[in-house]
Amino acid sequence: MQPDLLLTGGHVYTMDPARPRASSLAVREGRVVALDEDAAALRQPATRVIDLGGRAVLPGFVDAHVHFGSFSLAREQVDLDQAPTLEAGLDRIRRAADELTPGAWVRGRGWDRNRWGRLPAAADLDAATGDRPAALSSHDGHSVWLNSAAFSYCGINDDTQPPAGGVIERDDNGHPSGVLFENAQDLVRRKIPEPTDDQLREAISRALPLAAAAGLTGIHNLEDSRSLRAFQALEQSGDLTLRVYHGIPRGKLAEARDLGLRTGVGGELVRIGPVKLFSDGALGSRTAYMLEPYENRTDGYRGVPTLDPTELAELMQTAADAELDIAVHAIGDAAVRRVLDAYESTLERCAPLRVRMLRIEHAQLTHPSDIGRFAQLGVIASMQPIHAIADWRTANEHWGARARHGYAWRELLDSGAHVAFGTDAPVERIEPLLNVHAAVTRVDADGEPAGGWYPEQRVSLEEAVQAYTSGSAYAERASHQRGTLMPGKDADLVVLAADPFELPADALRELTIDLTVVGGRIVYEGGAR
Repeated sequence: MQPDLLLTGGHVYTMDPARPRASSLAVREGRVVALDEDAAALRQPATRVIDLGGRAVLPGFVDAHVHFGSFSLAREQVDLDQAPTLEAGLDRIRRAADELTPGAWVRGRGWDRNRWGRLPAAADLDAATGDRPAALSSHDGHSVWLNSAAFSYCGINDDTQPPAGGVIERDDNGHPSGVLFENAQDLVRRKIPEPTDDQLREAISRALPLAAAAGLTGIHNLEDSRSLRAFQALEQSGDLTLRVYHGIPRGKLAEARDLGLRTGVGGELVRIGPVKLFSDGALGSRTAYMLEPYENRTDGYRGVPTLDPTELAELMQTAADAELDIAVHAIGDAAVRRVLDAYESTLERCAPLRVRMLRIEHAQLTHPSDIGRFAQLGVIASMQPIHAIADWRTANEHWGARARHGYAWRELLDSGAHVAFGTDAPVERIEPLLNVHAAVTRVDADGEPAGGWYPEQRVSLEEAVQAYTSGSAYAERASHQRGTLMPGKDADLVVLAADPFELPADALRELTIDLTVVGGRIVYEGGAR
């Protein structure tokens, strides 16, 4: 047996407890075929040999929650994540608008009312864009900022009522002031000109090298059918450089059922994943649904639930009958409880649901009494550690003492829950090692807060890597194929520039990827030797 690739002289972390370490690894026809001396003994003249020189090999990182199409497009739109103030954001918008062709919309994302000190208004945007329509998504993607031209184009006026689970921000006179929250964004989404399928595919193609350089060998992509078609086209053309487990939006559930699109169906690289539902909003937009009112609110405001319990249970049953797994966005503690309650009650009367996987996406605040229910019900916690270091100040402000139970990876793991890690890009940066750093330190890029934000919720480096590899594999029903580097499994792996287990935690942010391999194919080569 002649291996195609032999990695030798390093630290191979298989992430399999039965055989956690090796010094060499051999790959043939897309799979790991041997470890240690067995691997070295297979070496042949035609085998490509990479001397690791003490570097580390890990299973490839799989982002369990990403919006890759949006990430790809956002790279080519107005970036407001780097705008510290409203004025700085308007300057970026003004410069972008000046470069557009006549009639083109100004699109972008990343504004944050918490960073800017207030909600932006249509009047602010009018000054930067004039008569050109503009729509810019918030940092968390749960609200959209429009100018007057966009309101007019979409037919939104004083008489417009938001759909259930949506809010139109209004001024003191009752006029729409510039921001739509949650489901009210649908009033705009259906009318804004979208990129063509070709444009989306090309944007994704341009972003794939960034994912490969970051060490991503797979993603759980939670977007619409347009992104799914783009990934399928890239797989067919041979240009796809990672595996894609693709979700189905709620609005396409009936169509997916009629077409027989079941979870797991697909090709070697692109497969159908879960149906994606939303039960509430987000912390940054102050629409996460809470058990108790937000801090410093005297009106009893608890956020925005976007699905009532009956509808949530019905959708779970419909998905189960269609042989689709289920992923439900839930950020506030009331939303998390609502999802757990709906699942538990539906299990009793819906036999097909008992063989489906349920994931709660984000679970940013879980009431202590609900932590153990994840393991008891077999619910996966799909979480994004990088949110914690981005949001800790906002969480302290709006959750108060409840924040000590925020982003509770430690408690969930200790309770026996399955945990998978992702980034929610483009909401946060897509690099896995930044996310791993967040998980093991709970400090941001500036080293704050000192000692970590509620450091008792930190996880070990090994646990963080597991959540990003074997945890993600479990969440996509692929544990038998990948997630660990054992003989017979897919050769999805990364070589790091140094051994993370021998570095101080603070150094993880600066650690780089030297080699990324997907199914035995080298898709990124930076520092191979």
